[in-house]
Amino acid sequence: MASSVFRNFDEYGGEGEDCSNDIRYHDDDAKADDGNGNSNINTNDNANANNFENAYKFTPKYQHSIKNNPMCGICFPEWLSILRKRRHQIEWTVYWPRLLFITVMSILNSIMGLMDSLVYGTQIKNSQIHPRPVFILGHPRTGTTLLHSLLALDINQFCYCSTFCAGFPSCFLWFESIGKIIFHGVIDDTRPMDNVRLDFDLPQEDELATNVISGGSCSPYMPLFFMKQESEFRPYYAFDDKNNQNTNQNDNDDNKNDKNEKNNNNIIINENQRKQKQQQQQRRRLLLKSPVHTARIILLNQLFPECQFIYIHRHPYDVFRSATHMADTTYWYTYLNTPSNAQITEFILRQYEILYERYETGRKQIGLYLDYDDNVEVSFDDLSQQPVQTAQKIYKQLGWNWTTKYQQCLESELDGPDFRSFQRNRHKLLERHWKVIINERWGKSFERFGYIKEE
Repeated sequence: MASSVFRNFDEYGGEGEDCSNDIRYHDDDAKADDGNGNSNINTNDNANANNFENAYKFTPKYQHSIKNNPMCGICFPEWLSILRKRRHQIEWTVYWPRLLFITVMSILNSIMGLMDSLVYGTQIKNSQIHPRPVFILGHPRTGTTLLHSLLALDINQFCYCSTFCAGFPSCFLWFESIGKIIFHGVIDDTRPMDNVRLDFDLPQEDELATNVISGGSCSPYMPLFFMKQESEFRPYYAFDDKNNQNTNQNDNDDNKNDKNEKNNNNIIINENQRKQKQQQQQRRRLLLKSPVHTARIILLNQLFPECQFIYIHRHPYDVFRSATHMADTTYWYTYLNTPSNAQITEFILRQYEILYERYETGRKQIGLYLDYDDNVEVSFDDLSQQPVQTAQKIYKQLGWNWTTKYQQCLESELDGPDFRSFQRNRHKLLERHWKVIINERWGKSFERFGYIKEE
């Protein structure tokens, strides 16, 4: 990798950056549901929630911005489907520059995607992958990006989805070298939430590609565009209805869920048949990271029976503070309608619950315990304070080959100026009100990973 690991480190910000004023404590956003999706945090979807009256205050911004939007890699048919289906949910007069830009990009992507299919269609159809992919799991803001970047340095063992590939999944095979130059302006030089340098070559979340390829029909990343409708996308965390059992669905949604379940079964069958035909194990292993995969370990284990998992966790208070900061500095680049403070806050709280609950259920169901050689759990504190030792622990437990070349590469990155110059964001201290809520809603994870609750 030509670029530094810490150019994409999502838990560190610029030197001395004070984020204490970016997100403010607010107490006038607890309104009842008005029938248009504008509900307070304590909705029927979350009967276990505290009856709290406050929500973090997020500041609307970037309404006319066309940068930092992963939807710019979508193709025209999929984009048209979103516009048609959600035409009454989109705020056309507010986000028209963004909508126009994505429309133009979708047409270009369709043309370039056709070239990809014509040139590489046969190779794609006949491609084979290593039967033992590695999935990095964990809630957003727990250090998944750092872990992904560190392990991706071992290029002899692993390959990964780059930022360009995830952003333009329909045309990267032939267009990547040119596209990196032409589309350089669609992302900022630094990330909005932490001023870390952005780079098309760095490892990226594969779910971004899944979302645009599917036209947003089966990905829990769609709330980044339609946060008001966040509850509609909960079934796609684990591709079942358990995450959305308190949400009313109409008949069309039920039929769509049944169709997706059938498609998932077909995928499982096809992938298993493909793996059975593979003759060689010399290909590099896929190293994949998307936080939403945390809820899918049962499905992933069905698709890839020989896969391995790495789960990273962090103190829940730190996760919440970092997540609210990211929501206020990053999500506004992608919205197509404007959510309330309560809706954004509830998204953060509920997403954590879903990912943790589904991970714990799946881990127990398929036998992924701490001493199992296909699963390892690490903490963000250990990774950030002792990265080499933590990497060695992962390699040892999962039975990977630790090489001198990788260790030298890893130490070189960690000794470089990028790592040493970055400091953690100084987030606003949590008030007792929020600690009570987090203790109740995320309480099981405190006990599971040994974190201390504050009263």
